[in-house]
Amino acid sequence: MDFSEPSEAIQIKKALDEFIRQEVAPLETEYDQFLGADYEKEIVNDDHRQVPEYRNIVEQIRQKSVEAGFYGMTMPEEVGGGDVDILTRAIVGEHMSNRPPGFHSAIFGGAGGPTPILLACDERQREEYLEPLMDGEITTCFALTEPGHGSDAHHMDTDAEKEGDEWVINGQKVFITNAPYADFAMVFARTSGEDGDLGGITCFLVDEETPGYEIGTIHRAMGMTPGTHAEIHLDDCRVGEEQVLGEVDKGFQSAMDWIGGGRINIAAGAVGTAEFLLDLSVEYARDRETFGKPIGHRQGISFQLAELATDIEQVRQLYRYAAWKMDNGERARKEESMAKLRGAKLANDAADIAMQVHGGAGFMKDLPIERNYRSARVFRIFEGTDEIQKRTIARELI
Repeated sequence: MDFSEPSEAIQIKKALDEFIRQEVAPLETEYDQFLGADYEKEIVNDDHRQVPEYRNIVEQIRQKSVEAGFYGMTMPEEVGGGDVDILTRAIVGEHMSNRPPGFHSAIFGGAGGPTPILLACDERQREEYLEPLMDGEITTCFALTEPGHGSDAHHMDTDAEKEGDEWVINGQKVFITNAPYADFAMVFARTSGEDGDLGGITCFLVDEETPGYEIGTIHRAMGMTPGTHAEIHLDDCRVGEEQVLGEVDKGFQSAMDWIGGGRINIAAGAVGTAEFLLDLSVEYARDRETFGKPIGHRQGISFQLAELATDIEQVRQLYRYAAWKMDNGERARKEESMAKLRGAKLANDAADIAMQVHGGAGFMKDLPIERNYRSARVFRIFEGTDEIQKRTIARELI
């Protein structure tokens, strides 16, 4: 078995480093208030919406990323993407996470950027939604989670009823990434069947100016970039048949396929973040002295770092194996859940160990450790909680 990184991944990483150096780093220097100790106060206004100056930075990076060929690179060449496979994208994601918090997260667009779900667009939808999305002219959001349904999303309360040649959507979505700024949403609603059925759920492309579509409360999330997540209210929101994405009643499987790939990327990101924190801690352990010797020479510190380094390698090989299986058309439901489960634990353990090694210094906002400590906790919740991953693994075993 070949454990070397694909040559394409190596080339993309090198190109990304140069892109960040030339295009992103100058913006980080110029607008350092959005990355400093008070970043949460600077990024959003009193309504918790991101301020125009910050939005402009995100849009600048998005446009530059499109020009450089990074934006939408996982999409097929036929729609203007780079046709990068799952393994390569994950390795690149690990590399991108192995650095301090910055503006580089905007390079790929995240939940607001191109997604394979939209390959189900018909010709008109591709022209109206997918092509502008690939060009970085508009953004989107993935509206699945509801106030009463997260892990059990197929029990959704949002429904859509057919009236003539229109669908009337009613319901509410929560914790939707990029919702406050999306030009259109991929809204999932029950169109037939009984509560809890996997079938009978349809995805609709809903423009943000559609009557009955409204952004509600902008959530205040721990450790994450503020102003990013919000509620979506759908009150007699009418869309035509032409707004159905793919087939009626068959949208839920598309949602699950998207989430499955997302789990691999989360595990990869956890590895990159953990590696960053490990390197930070090793350097500190070499320099910081107590009782006449570096703290790295003491087993209480060095053994923690040894355990963390081992865990990083374990999760790295696990997510890469899962991605390799998926790229080769093999079923990897168990492995992707394992990678997400262990990746989430790794992200939290790494932040905790880094803070412990740094002691009081790690607790201060002068270092990025406390921010990583807060942001790591969500890894155990989104794209499937720890409990859902264990349930999936158990089902695959039994």
